[in-house]
Amino acid sequence: MNEGTEQLLMELERIVEERQDWLFRFAYMRIGIREDAEDVVQEALLSVFRRLREKTRMDNVGLYVIRAVSNACTDYLRRKPLRMMNLNEAKEIPVSEGDRQIHEEFVRINKMLDSLPAEQAELVRLKCYDDLTFRQIAELQNIPEATAKSRYRYAIMHIQQMLKKGE
Repeated sequence: MNEGTEQLLMELERIVEERQDWLFRFAYMRIGIREDAEDVVQEALLSVFRRLREKTRMDNVGLYVIRAVSNACTDYLRRKPLRMMNLNEAKEIPVSEGDRQIHEEFVRINKMLDSLPAEQAELVRLKCYDDLTFRQIAELQNIPEATAKSRYRYAIMHIQQMLKKGE
């Protein structure tokens, strides 16, 4: 293993150590099932590790990890057949006491975000939950930074309208 690859692996290790909880929350807020979110994050990190060992060039390992987890969530949601459930059913899903707060937040926020176009909802998650900058979001979604900003603005306007109506 060359020195460059070793440095990238050390950076990956640092990212995992510092942001493991953040990565889990990132996946959980998209998937909604603790065990599946943990599996998705683990699979994504293993994929990044394999690519680093294969000497795949990465300019920004942190952004690459986020993109890998985001893509893994998207793949998970594509593979898993969607089953619609009403909000009352979702509230009845058994949740451990430690997960109750994040699950309640997931249900409440997703209800609101479901009324937005998918690209706007994901952008709000990336900006508000994941605390990414518009530049990072633009890179992650392969869109211009101005597009990320305008989608966010439209999403926030829509959310404000819903809140005013009491939805």
